[in-house]
Amino acid sequence: MSRTYDIAVLGATPAGFAAACKLAGKGLDVVVLDAPQQNVRSPLADWVPRDFFAIEGLPKGLMRASGAAAFRHVCYHNVAVDKQAEYKSRSIAGYFFRADDLLKAFKSAAVKVGVKVRTTKNSPSIRLEEDRAQLLVSSQAKITCRILIVAQNRPVDVINDLSLPVRAVPQSSVTVAGLDIPAAGKSALRSLAGTLHLVGLSDRTEMGMFFALGPVVHLRVISTSNASANRVAKLAAMVSSLQEAGVLPERLQLNRARGAAWKPPAGVALELETHVAKRCLLAGTAGGFADSITAQVLPPSVKSALLAAGIAANALDGDDVQNTLMKYKNTWRNALAKVLRPPNTSLQMLLPLLFVNRRIVGKFTRALLYGEAI
Repeated sequence: MSRTYDIAVLGATPAGFAAACKLAGKGLDVVVLDAPQQNVRSPLADWVPRDFFAIEGLPKGLMRASGAAAFRHVCYHNVAVDKQAEYKSRSIAGYFFRADDLLKAFKSAAVKVGVKVRTTKNSPSIRLEEDRAQLLVSSQAKITCRILIVAQNRPVDVINDLSLPVRAVPQSSVTVAGLDIPAAGKSALRSLAGTLHLVGLSDRTEMGMFFALGPVVHLRVISTSNASANRVAKLAAMVSSLQEAGVLPERLQLNRARGAAWKPPAGVALELETHVAKRCLLAGTAGGFADSITAQVLPPSVKSALLAAGIAANALDGDDVQNTLMKYKNTWRNALAKVLRPPNTSLQMLLPLLFVNRRIVGKFTRALLYGEAI
């Protein structure tokens, strides 16, 4: 069984659905292939800065459909959890949401505008040709398209799948471990509502983060070291120190906690040799689009996918498809390189300064939320 589309998007991810929505809105025949993928984004709860839901090209009503909750404050805690520095915004600073709810909202919006979604239990083989691309789902089923957008998995695996002739594929050294812990009682986490917390950790290559969404506290440890470590122990130690300091309530239902670990491609896009192949563009995590400070995936991956969708639509309108696709390289760099570039100093050096310099608190927070230079 074979079916031909204008555009195929490999990856039922927020980035993949964002690209598909934009393309279907232009009247193109689009399919999203929901294939097995590696875990490169938070499967638990997550956060985004305030401008995420206002990104041009996103489906309308996405914030409400995903049940996102606004936060206005960012609070920094030192290693001993006996000092804190706060950034209080008069307006909304960002949003918390459950990852599954946001993905469902993206998928629903895509289906409403006519995007087809096909699910496969196996990762498809990719065949790129001069005038088309093919996704071989099984020995009897394939998807043929005029242009393919890959929006899932890590760049090193995608490059290998496409057999692109690059010298070396950079790999991220960032690892994130997350833990969701329900509290006993609806009001137990009320004091944490509306605030994103960052915590200094004893290991200089790590930073802690937590926030409350409903009756659940969501914690994570962001590590920039390749050294193996017991992430569960790190999270448990952070919970214990926060409870001892009275920041977290003592009555947390640890027996109902959910954990996960993921390795986002932080900063990889800047080092990747190419994001364009024959009739194919790499966007989202496949293109290495993840923030270098917090390892945030959503904003840069979705923005890259929307840029890829715009270039793909233009390519189908012209006579020289491949040369038009090549414009994607400069397009995404002009739009995203500044945000993806690592800070000019280490976070471990900056965090102590937050407790003695109010100006640095605001500057660091704007870098954290909106990608401004430090």
